[in-house]
Amino acid sequence: MYPGCTMVLTLTLLASAGATQQTSSPLDALTALLRNSNDPAVQRDVLRGMGDALAGRRGVPAPSGWAAVHDKLAASPDAEVRERGLALSVLFGDPRALKQLEQLVLDSKAEPASRLRALEVLLDRGAGDLPTLLRRLLDDPTLRRPAIRGLARHGSSDTPAWLLERMAKWSVEERFDAVATLTSRPAYALALLDAVESQRVPRSDLGVLHARQLLALNDAKVTARLNTVWGSIRPTSKDREQLLVRYRQLATPEQLKKANRAEGRLVWNRTCASCHMLFGEGNKIGPDLTGSQRSNPDYLLLKLLDPSAVVPKDYQVTRIVTTAGRVLTGVVTQETEQSLLLQTPTEQLRLRQSDIEEREKTNSSLMPEGLLQLLSDSEIRNLLAYIAGSGQVAPPPGRK
Repeated sequence: MYPGCTMVLTLTLLASAGATQQTSSPLDALTALLRNSNDPAVQRDVLRGMGDALAGRRGVPAPSGWAAVHDKLAASPDAEVRERGLALSVLFGDPRALKQLEQLVLDSKAEPASRLRALEVLLDRGAGDLPTLLRRLLDDPTLRRPAIRGLARHGSSDTPAWLLERMAKWSVEERFDAVATLTSRPAYALALLDAVESQRVPRSDLGVLHARQLLALNDAKVTARLNTVWGSIRPTSKDREQLLVRYRQLATPEQLKKANRAEGRLVWNRTCASCHMLFGEGNKIGPDLTGSQRSNPDYLLLKLLDPSAVVPKDYQVTRIVTTAGRVLTGVVTQETEQSLLLQTPTEQLRLRQSDIEEREKTNSSLMPEGLLQLLSDSEIRNLLAYIAGSGQVAPPPGRK
């Protein structure tokens, strides 16, 4: 009776009409449908449609009769119905729902996926005392990484101290997220660079992606400290030509015969796979390289050394400054009047148009300059051989 896809599309359009025409009647109709139906499949479709239509909004007035519907949905045996109903209640400003979500997030005995979804709702809605909540989660291994990233969205002047005093005990992935958060605002960045200079944070934890984000802050003091503490990621044209000559010597047929493609796959995984697909694996943030001119070493070197020389329109980086002072760089993949989706090198974020203070499209690629300069000669040789190979190879035993 209710074909899912058609139902969700219809409800999305209906709910969207209610949210944009300054009238609550369509949302009232959907609320009535939820009140009168006991079928979890119908409830899921209605809630999905409402959630999709209201994505990117805050402070939407509660539809008529929502309080009673909230109680009904909260008692549902269907987990998705309970979670989606709770998320909408937070959007509608229900303090009970906000408290319930906070309790769920902090409940270490609850199902991890449910806790994560609850945290994402709180982060998206900007609801509650988020900095305090996120600080508590820094000591929770289950939600530590999303909490670290969340501090970039809803930060505090105490964020650098909270992160820097804990980072040494964290995993490589957690430290990467922490450095990414600390590059989101000039004040955070200066604290990070001070920590790198004093060796509280290893210089190796600050990668090329982070360095480019620091430059995107457009802060003279941060740029000067970066050049002093870490170095430059923008070689001059003269340096670029000299580097190309040197790298070409590593890419001759004789040199590539010495390469270890299995080791090259490991280099690929940590430097390229977060954005590109190759041999059916990786991410689709950037172009799929499987069908490119990857067997041509000169082409690969030019792309790796100067990724912004030719950038397709769909992959040009946009620099965004939010009203909260956060600076983001990434590719806009979807946009409506209310919000946009920004794909950064590390995550996908939905931003409200009303939260954007500055926006500038650049001619830069999402792929940063300077990747090769961080690799040894053998790593470069292995990487080029792996990319240029005819098919996938297994990683070295016990490593991936």
